[in-house]
Amino acid sequence: MGRGLFLRLSMIFIVAVMGIFALSGLGLASEFSADMITKDDGEASTAKIYVKGKNMRQEMLKGSETSVVIMRMDKGVVWVLMPAQKMYMEVMSPADGAAYDPELEQKIKNLAEKKYLGKEKVNGYVCEKIQYVYHDKAIGTVTQWLSKKLNYPIKVEHKSTTINTLVEYKNIKEKKIPDSLFEIPSGYQKMGMPDMPNMPK
Repeated sequence: MGRGLFLRLSMIFIVAVMGIFALSGLGLASEFSADMITKDDGEASTAKIYVKGKNMRQEMLKGSETSVVIMRMDKGVVWVLMPAQKMYMEVMSPADGAAYDPELEQKIKNLAEKKYLGKEKVNGYVCEKIQYVYHDKAIGTVTQWLSKKLNYPIKVEHKSTTINTLVEYKNIKEKKIPDSLFEIPSGYQKMGMPDMPNMPK
């Protein structure tokens, strides 16, 4: 898999998860692993995700190569790992505002109307169904199914005139997650961030 595609897939994940944190105003999530199923305009992809507190790790196999994204929300940094090359990129740092912003909840209120749509059971978990209707109609709506037990949305749907994306966590396993999964392995070399036209900053 080329580095451009590798980075693009990683950035799609990063933007999606940052959106989850922004909308939910999450505190510390429980420790768990799950299969993350993403459906984007009918195309489906599967990744493995590990969650511990405010930190996340995503692993996705594309062809014969595995992409790894580590989000350290406690440090406000995001790393993209390339295991085959033993290299990594720092695609977000504290200077980019990757750390959780305590004013995000108020900022979201300025951008969208928040609606509670009751409770619904998703993959064995009772969830609060919350919808955000953006004032900008082009952005559309984002609906989250938030598990209070996990303190984490296990299903997220974004609909607009141009986007129809559904992210759902399945095969959720509540268990201790090693801290080592959220660290850069020894022996990895840091590389510069290549220019990626049309990618979010």
